[in-house]
Amino acid sequence: MASRRFRRDRGTAAAFTLIELLVVIAILALLISLLLPGLQRAREQSRAVVCLSNQRQLIAAFFIYAEENAVIPGAYWQGGKNLDWGGRNNTEYNNNRARYKHPMETSVLWPYISGMDDILECPTAQRSANTIYDYTMIIRFAGARTDLRWWVTYPERPEQTNSPRRRFDAIPLLIEEDEVWYNASVDDGSWANLDQITDRHTRGANLAYLNGTASRFIPPKGAKPKVEEREDLTARHLRLVVEGKGQYPVYSSNANEFGWVNNPR
Repeated sequence: MASRRFRRDRGTAAAFTLIELLVVIAILALLISLLLPGLQRAREQSRAVVCLSNQRQLIAAFFIYAEENAVIPGAYWQGGKNLDWGGRNNTEYNNNRARYKHPMETSVLWPYISGMDDILECPTAQRSANTIYDYTMIIRFAGARTDLRWWVTYPERPEQTNSPRRRFDAIPLLIEEDEVWYNASVDDGSWANLDQITDRHTRGANLAYLNGTASRFIPPKGAKPKVEEREDLTARHLRLVVEGKGQYPVYSSNANEFGWVNNPR
């Protein structure tokens, strides 16, 4: 009898009570809740690094092309010359779209780019907006030389008419465009008019510049991401500053302005 009682007592002592299990589950849930934000931040930082790498590879392709042709290719409205950097408006693509997986295959930059689909996609965006380009080119800088000494400014407070203006690190060329305004609805690979810069990388975006560099930029934005606000920075706010000549808007262009930026007037 004593022996049986001893075995029963040992079995009872080894079991977990319901309360103990609930405590363990609660502790695990707490630890997961503490770890998840850190993991998410680390994941986003990794995606932002990939996105910045994409921009650097793209601007390198522009530079290689410019070394051989004196100037960079065009944006959408220069498609008549078949120099649309993204291929979207090139004759070869539009005459036989079924032949190509992506319009970039008809771009003059195609020989210099490998892994095309990855290079044109920001991992954070995950193609939830535009299925062709996450990066777009400032339309009026088509045909630019890479040695320009001009600079570009933007207002600190777009909603204020007389807002102080800041310089970009260099002349911006490739913009990581905002998904809503208007990359989701306009797939021409150009940045113009009311287009905005994304803030998906912890309030920032990656830009590539005409001097061959790429870096993070935090654009002025309003508090409501699904609403166009006066506080949002758009292409209409940017100005090209040419010493001794003046300031010029850069938000619009036409097919006759290829190379305008080299000698603006």
